[in-house]
Amino acid sequence: MGIGVSSSQTHQPDLAVPAAGRRRVLWFHNEANHYFVAMLDALNAQGQAQYVGMFLCPRPEGLRDSALTAIPKNSPFMFLGSAPAHDVAGRTLRTDARALVQAAVFDMAIVGGYDSAFKRWVLAHCRARKIPTAVFADSNIKAEFDGSAKSFFRRAVKKVLLRKIVRQTDQILPANSSGIEYWRYYGCPREKISLSTYYSQVDAPVATDQAGRAAMLQQVGLDPEKRLIFTGARLVRVKGLHLMIEAFGRLGLADKGWVWAIAGGGPLEAELKQQAGALNGHGLYFLGVLNHSQTKALAAGCDVFVLPSTYEPHGIVISEAMGAGTPVIASDACGAAIDLVEPGKTGWLFTNGSADDLQRVLKAATDNPATLADMRPACRAKYEAWYGQYSPLVAVPKVVARLTAGLP
Repeated sequence: MGIGVSSSQTHQPDLAVPAAGRRRVLWFHNEANHYFVAMLDALNAQGQAQYVGMFLCPRPEGLRDSALTAIPKNSPFMFLGSAPAHDVAGRTLRTDARALVQAAVFDMAIVGGYDSAFKRWVLAHCRARKIPTAVFADSNIKAEFDGSAKSFFRRAVKKVLLRKIVRQTDQILPANSSGIEYWRYYGCPREKISLSTYYSQVDAPVATDQAGRAAMLQQVGLDPEKRLIFTGARLVRVKGLHLMIEAFGRLGLADKGWVWAIAGGGPLEAELKQQAGALNGHGLYFLGVLNHSQTKALAAGCDVFVLPSTYEPHGIVISEAMGAGTPVIASDACGAAIDLVEPGKTGWLFTNGSADDLQRVLKAATDNPATLADMRPACRAKYEAWYGQYSPLVAVPKVVARLTAGLP
């Protein structure tokens, strides 16, 4: 039926009836991923407003969780997709998707990005009905332009499209400071921008449990006696893993007691393994797709977390690693890293796309393992200060309260 409040209940909240005693916010999002669903449930647990997850994907068969997705446990939700698709542009929505929104009674809409005609229609529909809206966007000005004719054309098109988006919405919610730069570049007034990062609630790290760490590493086939570099990323070109293979190999880290483990799957698996050559299985380990708890445990248990992406609008894995007290190496095109990584204090940034510069910072990190351990308190402190201010559990309710204050 597509609407529900938990994976076990069949009750369908009637969106044509106002939410009792609370503002109702429809939040449109592409997928029911772990991060978004956990945030939705946490927001609803606050009781200040009712947040309804409007997923632009088909209902998962049997409403069962997978390695990447989750079903809200404490939140109303609706799946608007009618058939599987590989990307937003090719997604097929239910024929009644617009009618459902038109019939719904709600006080505000939050739209996750502007990457589909349906999302842009939601903004226009709300504007016509005088319903406040916000765009929750992980845009990043870094690596937006590469000097090519293609990027120049894309920039020109965006200037036209985003001018309209800015007019139609009441607030833009970028995930990091590079997102603020992005929207300012495309003409959004600063007063229309409120930083609200992605949900990445990470419990305070406890004293290292060597036995627990060893058991966790052995579970995924890694030697607990080795120093560990970890990356959680899809095996696609933009993640820059080819740069890290080159830098890791040049430094001979496998012969110096280091291993690098990659959690994730993707179309470049065979190509990356071929590039790794003899390192594959002997210093470099492709772990495949792991569940969310395993990925978080590895990010917490490694010596250093590396995300060499050539473009990363945000990079939620960076904030999770930092929250666990783990130093981070990332390119200067990663949105979260620009806000969280202080070179030499909480990690290192390297020049986007440069294997040579990645090699430089990787050597600095691995030459002094004790320094990595000394960084851990600063990593956690930086995460707490930043996330405590910009967590969606803090930032979103403030925006909702302000934009709906004058409504009946």
